[in-house]
Amino acid sequence: MNGSVPQRHGGRVLDPVLGALAAVALASIVALLRAPVPAGVVDGLQAAVWVLFAWLCRQVVAKRRIAPAARRFWRCIAVAGLVFAVGNLVTLFGGLSRPPRSEPAVILWTLLVAVGVAILGWAMYAFPLVMPCRARARLRLDVAAIMVAFAMLAWHLCVPGGSAPLNTARLYVTVLASAMALLAVFGAVKLLISGNAPFTPGAGVALGAGVVIGAWSVLHLLNLQATDARLLNAAQLASALLFAVAARAQYLQMGARPSGLTKRRRPAHSRLPYLAVAATQLMLVAEVWRSGLSLRGWGMVVGAGTVVTLVMFRQNLAFADNAQLLDRMRHQEKRFRSLVQHASDLTLLVDADGVVGYASPALRDLLGVDPRQAVGRPLTGLLRPDDAPAVEKLLADVLADPAGSVRRQLKAHHADGSIRWGEALATNRLQEPDVAGVIINIRDVTEARSLQDLLRHQATHDELTGLPNRALLNEKVRQLRHEPVRQEAVLLLDLDDFKSVNDELGHPVGDQLLVVVADRLRRCVRPTDTVARLGGDEFVVLLTGTTTEGAVATARRILSALAEPAMIDGHRLSARASIGIAVGSDRQFDALLRDADIAMYEAKRDGSGIQVHARVTGVAGLRPEPGTE
Repeated sequence: MNGSVPQRHGGRVLDPVLGALAAVALASIVALLRAPVPAGVVDGLQAAVWVLFAWLCRQVVAKRRIAPAARRFWRCIAVAGLVFAVGNLVTLFGGLSRPPRSEPAVILWTLLVAVGVAILGWAMYAFPLVMPCRARARLRLDVAAIMVAFAMLAWHLCVPGGSAPLNTARLYVTVLASAMALLAVFGAVKLLISGNAPFTPGAGVALGAGVVIGAWSVLHLLNLQATDARLLNAAQLASALLFAVAARAQYLQMGARPSGLTKRRRPAHSRLPYLAVAATQLMLVAEVWRSGLSLRGWGMVVGAGTVVTLVMFRQNLAFADNAQLLDRMRHQEKRFRSLVQHASDLTLLVDADGVVGYASPALRDLLGVDPRQAVGRPLTGLLRPDDAPAVEKLLADVLADPAGSVRRQLKAHHADGSIRWGEALATNRLQEPDVAGVIINIRDVTEARSLQDLLRHQATHDELTGLPNRALLNEKVRQLRHEPVRQEAVLLLDLDDFKSVNDELGHPVGDQLLVVVADRLRRCVRPTDTVARLGGDEFVVLLTGTTTEGAVATARRILSALAEPAMIDGHRLSARASIGIAVGSDRQFDALLRDADIAMYEAKRDGSGIQVHARVTGVAGLRPEPGTE
């Protein structure tokens, strides 16, 4: 059996051992109910089943990944099964199974079963509770109150006439049956309240059923008539078989639960102790009304008082815990408020319509708006009209995702007119009743954004003239390629005799002359055109959507503007340049730039004239006016 492997059939797992146990249980119980069977046969069969149970427990314990707590539990109840088997063997071979059963014989059997029940109870009691100490104390008080209530019921059964029964054997058996029932109740209550158990759900159901049926059979051991012996034997055998089924079910279910434990979320509170108080009070009233203060009645009084006392202790612990919780919550609220009140980041809570429900004090620093005045107003109402669309888009995006977050940078104007940049993280929490809004956290990144823009400008612009450099020019060309194809013109400009200015007047004068040239180039082109400095005294003008005639006209306008004298550091200078023009599609920018370069050098060589194709010639050089040297 140890090497048996469950087989799949029709999508279900068939276990041969479990199937054999079910078949034997069904056949045995039917046989016991249909025809009288010698008591010795029943005792022998029960002893065999208890031995089988112990062996199946050994299989469970041998699992490698089983939790230590579960291993101890199954090892302990395996010992209990062996004790029950010894009890059946003593009954079988000691002649105690043949009536009339003497009182000493029943007491001996009762003691053996009591030892097994005690072992089962200890296994359940010793299972550790994984929870804080105060929670463990509350759990124990709850379990104790419920168990006392059930003990009162057991007391009622043990003292049926209001006083101690004369038949001592019957009293022992009744007490034993009550103990077994209390054991089942204890395990169920502990599982319900703590949320932890040393067995899987299937094994727990089989164990509970086995304990309940066993308790019922023991309780009626001396009360049933001889004609009911078959029912009693069937119940005792069914109890043993259910224990064996539980062990096998535990072994199989540990494939999905390797630890062998059942864990679920512990309920925040339990009403069972209060139900126990109500039940004990009703039992007490009924007993006093019916029998007065007899021995059984006094026991009910003691039990009811004990339950009330336990619940009072439990309530006192709950009140103390609630007081500590309230203090902790007040402390956490104070700390949270302190963090939010002094945080540099802005925290906003807005509803689905964008109305502000809360604004932290950082709103005053970020936008110059009083947080108290912001509450109850639309968020976009706190901004300038040109800043509002970006915020509206942010809210629309986060509202479209019920459980999502949106992060982006937003630009807004401070009350003093300065521009502020904030990195906003909007989180949708409308579905959470405790929040019921959109949380927006905004961090002021104005300095970082300014530095980022500065670095980007430095990377894409000429430091001296402020014109775009080759990198930004290439980016502009890439953007144009996404637009419809149209004719473009590239003007490549080089200053004539610029080296003599640097040599004769110094580089500072030359640099200032380059700045003058850059300013005049900007004034000679349209806003849609691009002027860039490639380096040294070389400039590029990219004309979008133009013709060859338009490009030539622009080049003449540039030469005329450059020829106007400028006073630089006390020197009257005029700039002269050679311009090469290439016209074509913007998809051919590199080729146009090469053609413009060739045209520019031709313009330098021949000194004047314009060609209406890929090249035109420009005029003149660059040198100081007479009398300025």
